[in-house]
Amino acid sequence: MQKILECADLCKTFSSKNGDIRAVDGLSFSVSKGECYGLVGESGSGKSTLGNLICALENPDSGKILFEGHDISLFNKKQMLSFRKKMQIIFQDPYATLNPKHRIGSIIEEGLKIHKIGRNHEERKKLANEMRMLTGLPYDILEKYPSELSGGQRQRVSIASAMILNPEFLICDECVSSLDVLIQAQILNLLKAMQKSMKLTYLFISHNLNVVSYMADRIGVMYKGQIVEEKATEELLKNPEHEYTKKLLKAAGL
Repeated sequence: MQKILECADLCKTFSSKNGDIRAVDGLSFSVSKGECYGLVGESGSGKSTLGNLICALENPDSGKILFEGHDISLFNKKQMLSFRKKMQIIFQDPYATLNPKHRIGSIIEEGLKIHKIGRNHEERKKLANEMRMLTGLPYDILEKYPSELSGGQRQRVSIASAMILNPEFLICDECVSSLDVLIQAQILNLLKAMQKSMKLTYLFISHNLNVVSYMADRIGVMYKGQIVEEKATEELLKNPEHEYTKKLLKAAGL
């Protein structure tokens, strides 16, 4: 399969009072177009840092990130804008990422304005309403504020805001971990359906192996900044090799 993302020898170190922390340590992996690659590991393993590096929210200390064969560190302003349209991310806490002073309609339309999609306000409003329906949000939600929404509704708004740009690659960073089990299942099924209908590629990041195994075609197990094991999901569940993978499976009851 064609590779859409390739990471080679990525390193990222953060300084703290207790010394340097190597969040990503010489990590290499790739994601094929159209697949859902699951990244699993406990808190502090470097998963979210890796996600931030891939979508250029942070810069690596060394190593390369190739998106569609191009080194993202070499992008000029115009190329980076195009990259950000193609590469979207959904975070764990939707309330922290939604502007509390803006109505939901304005939040969903914001990406359209930045990337100059839609000829006028009415066209952008129509696109936002179509995405509202696609993500299963109620008809009157576009006039509400984030504080008036449930956690599940806020996460659907985050998904709508990302999907409205018709991205090629979506990073889901612990995007259901703050939701109760029933709402988790609804959001996961929504993401699965949208991946199929929109032909998306996912990097699905979570500490929950049950959730990752439900979503992913292939899983990378991350431990202390490195991917210590990588296999097709079914094979990983049946035949784990690394001791850390075995511990995660046992903790998940798998």
